[in-house]
Amino acid sequence: MDLLKPCCEYKYYEHYDDSKLLNEIQQNISTSIASLDKEYAYVFYRMMNTRPCIFWNKDVYTQTVSLLEKLFQDHPNELKIEADTYNYFLMGYDAYCQLCDTILDISGFNIEQEIKTRLYRLPTYSTILESCLSNFLSLIAVITGQGVGKDYTTQNKLGQLIPVLESNGYTEISQRINVNIRNAINHGKVLMRKNPSDQICFYYVENRIQKCQEMPIYEFDNMIDNSLDVVSAVLLAIITFLNNHKQLIQTNLTQKDYVSFARLSMSLSIPGIYCSTISDTDNLKQLNVEIDIDKTERSYIAQIATLMAVLVYDRYNDYEQYMFSFNHPRMLNSWVRYKKEDLAALFAGTGTFDSVVKAAMDRKDFLIFDPSTEEVDLNEVKYFCFPNYSSELYQINNVQDASVEDRKRLRAALYIGDVEDREKILAIIGEALEWLKTLKNPASPQIAKKHGSMPADAIYLNVYRHDARKNKGLNTRNENFVCFVDYNISGETTLLNGSLPKVIWDSFHHEKVGNMFIAWREAKNITRHVDKVGRNDPCPCGSGKKYKKCCGSKI
Repeated sequence: MDLLKPCCEYKYYEHYDDSKLLNEIQQNISTSIASLDKEYAYVFYRMMNTRPCIFWNKDVYTQTVSLLEKLFQDHPNELKIEADTYNYFLMGYDAYCQLCDTILDISGFNIEQEIKTRLYRLPTYSTILESCLSNFLSLIAVITGQGVGKDYTTQNKLGQLIPVLESNGYTEISQRINVNIRNAINHGKVLMRKNPSDQICFYYVENRIQKCQEMPIYEFDNMIDNSLDVVSAVLLAIITFLNNHKQLIQTNLTQKDYVSFARLSMSLSIPGIYCSTISDTDNLKQLNVEIDIDKTERSYIAQIATLMAVLVYDRYNDYEQYMFSFNHPRMLNSWVRYKKEDLAALFAGTGTFDSVVKAAMDRKDFLIFDPSTEEVDLNEVKYFCFPNYSSELYQINNVQDASVEDRKRLRAALYIGDVEDREKILAIIGEALEWLKTLKNPASPQIAKKHGSMPADAIYLNVYRHDARKNKGLNTRNENFVCFVDYNISGETTLLNGSLPKVIWDSFHHEKVGNMFIAWREAKNITRHVDKVGRNDPCPCGSGKKYKKCCGSKI
């Protein structure tokens, strides 16, 4: 089956038009590219077509790629990119992809400015420089040192890299990066001032002198955008250089390590199919491949999984099984798992694509969910947040949605302080349930579930005394835990043992109050209600057992 791999490569990569992408690249960059290497095609695609990547700084790109090309022309025999050096690029690119997703999600999020600065602006700027730019510049510094006869391998901090690169001509980068702002953030020397308007104050030491740079928030937002555009340009210059001079890369593609797995991931990524990670388990048992896809048709996913399996097995053929997981915003995580012997049969010519897929289905190793077709506001779902509630007597937080297709269900934590009286506790629980009942819950983009502002069918409360960082365990040893409440509008529960291990559930003291099934930590909370219950009477907790065999045995 010598033609199996070429055939699968052709079928897999025909899902996108590389000539169209190459033409688009050549129209946007100043460097000549004769052909696209599969390892960098998807990166180019992102830089040409997706926000915020497309705003890369053209001046930075032009100077950076020109200097890299000149370095190669002047020192073609001295340059090499070994695994440790290539790892700088991979780590920077991985951080860059995650960062871009974060920026798209949060940059326009309307929250209080100081909170947004602390949770988004400061860590974003630091990540742009530390996780992305420092890694990219480390690669450039290493190969630059090879050409000019200097060892820059130890210059891996931004404060060291900027002067090294500047001394070698990379002025477009150095003049756009404010290391002092980075230092202020890393050392925790940032203050917010609300008057006369929202201002950010950055404190740092320069030439042993304490200094402060103050700027309005909008100016810092521009600094974040401009720094990202610098990083995007450097990334684009690096992949242009690597695409044109791949012979410089000296890594073992069959090695089972981060660099080799990442390179294969990049090769398998094309527009519409993004292979995010490849990893393995110990003892060569399973190779895991994570994929984000744009299409959800079962036949399409099955075809992609099988073609990928052939390409992955051709590189790594000694794992017992190969797991391919597929992610899509409108579909539950789906997966296909192939056995080594099935893929080996394909290569030996004794198996077919249909037989490989059928074998996976017969083993129940083929689970592809249908996508949700319900009309959903994805932005509302993404940014939805349940409110908290606080009064003089109690607090409610950590509200979660546990709804299913025909039942609206909510979970929450209730804190009642030092209240000991049973009736007062029940009154607080009742008030909390009334507040929770009509909370709006959002639709799910992946599965059908009951959602909206209608009364909840079920509410599950973990009742504690205090909102301590610890002591949230649901067990009789936790004195902070009061009880678990299972409220149902129908008066009938659908939970088995409160969704807890049976041995823990049986250690509680149970009773039914109205539409609530309550599991108390301490027996004292139900004794006054069960004094008149005979030992052989049905237990008032609703278990169906005799009282002496149920709650009566714990008193």
